[in-house]
Amino acid sequence: MARKGHQDRGLMSKVDATGKLLWYVRLMHDGKDRRFGSFPTKTKAREFYQKAKTEQHEGRFFPERYQHGGYELVQAAIDRYLANMEGGKTYSDHVYFAKWWGKQFVGKRLNAISVTRMEGIRKELMRGRSNGRVNKYVDWLRACLNVAIKHDKLTVNPVAKLTSLPEPETKTRLLTPGEESELLKAVGPTMAAWVRFAILTGLRQTEQFTLEWANVDLELGIITLPETKAGGVQYAPLNEEAKDILRNLDSWQRSKWVFPSGNPATHANIANLKRRFRKAVKQSGIPWVRWHDLRHCFASRLAMSRAPLGTIAALLRHSGTGLVKRYAHLDPDHLRHAVELVASFGKAEKPEAETRLRNETVTATGTEEKNEVRPNT
Repeated sequence: MARKGHQDRGLMSKVDATGKLLWYVRLMHDGKDRRFGSFPTKTKAREFYQKAKTEQHEGRFFPERYQHGGYELVQAAIDRYLANMEGGKTYSDHVYFAKWWGKQFVGKRLNAISVTRMEGIRKELMRGRSNGRVNKYVDWLRACLNVAIKHDKLTVNPVAKLTSLPEPETKTRLLTPGEESELLKAVGPTMAAWVRFAILTGLRQTEQFTLEWANVDLELGIITLPETKAGGVQYAPLNEEAKDILRNLDSWQRSKWVFPSGNPATHANIANLKRRFRKAVKQSGIPWVRWHDLRHCFASRLAMSRAPLGTIAALLRHSGTGLVKRYAHLDPDHLRHAVELVASFGKAEKPEAETRLRNETVTATGTEEKNEVRPNT
């Protein structure tokens, strides 16, 4: 006995925003549930279903010819992408971009995103924003739509057709000791310790403010970085001043984070820190400086203290170059003496560490395990 409603198998109906009834076809192909449509009438939808089933049976059904996708709401695609980013170190940045793009396409479907419309939005973004910042907005939406394609909600990413705006090479901004002093006054005592710590360690902003106490070994003077930009575990040695800064923090009593937010369960909000830092820089009256320039200060002060190039490369933890690989296993004591030079930069007397570093011969140690920097276990 034939199943009731056999003729309607694979057919779906939906009322659109105007109240009009539209029809869709649901079809399994290569183990995936695919949707096709819309069709103005049930008859048109049934004809497509029967044609598709015949082509499947004959092995000549190619859904790409019919499935243009793009019927999902833009907001739904944004929500899905944001959910995948939850818990990451830059989640607050994703939330910002998600809200911004959601406002641009309120109530719109993915197929409303066209190259022409994106060009118009990008022109608006360029008012008051640098090319680099505009590229970040566009890159975020491009990544979001790539995920939509993976979920068969879209077949072509229109944002991929936009070429990135040219970005001028940024000059390395270095703080003089006098400028550093003015900046530390402007940011206030709490953030001053954080700024100084960044200069003393060369940590990236995300690495510093997602640092957990479990990864700090004050006895050995080593920070373990489980996740880094280069990938894999890396280690950063601490000089005495940096260790003193950590010892003076009381966050270990209430949080697992070295630099927690107002809520001890979460680390410091990096987006808020950036805003506070920019405001302090403006108030200090010194030329513009970014937080990342504190890392440049770390490296430049090592160089001006005549630290060997290989030592600087190892302390910056750069990867992907033969130079960094060659010095990846420098003796931990040698690295600690090198970072002491950063703490003494601009001071009257030359530290013993500088004399020792100049007299040391920097050589590659191969893979000898005794010279590897390891955390205290």
